[in-house]
Amino acid sequence: MSDKMTDAYIEAIYFTETGDDGQPSTDKPLSPDTMREAWAACHQLRLACAGAIDLTQFDPTQVGHDLWLTRNGFGSGFWEREDVYGAENARTLTLMARAMGEHYAEFGE
Repeated sequence: MSDKMTDAYIEAIYFTETGDDGQPSTDKPLSPDTMREAWAACHQLRLACAGAIDLTQFDPTQVGHDLWLTRNGFGSGFWEREDVYGAENARTLTLMARAMGEHYAEFGE
């Protein structure tokens, strides 16, 4: 199952996890487990926000990117986008993403 947020989450995985020395090539497919986990992470964020933060008011592409970047501790993410999400939403989304814990992408053959 795919959607704009999940597609952006996967795009962020490829941005951070491929193409550099010691990393898989940019055309290597993600493992089925990582694909399922990407969808599940985005779905989990939607469920966690229900009634608290209306994610539909934000660009799903930005949300997907920021979810991957924030949960994995990259130098960018929800926490630095108060201008996009508002200060309280940025703080809450950061806490939600970090509560998911880091995830390591696996690649297939």
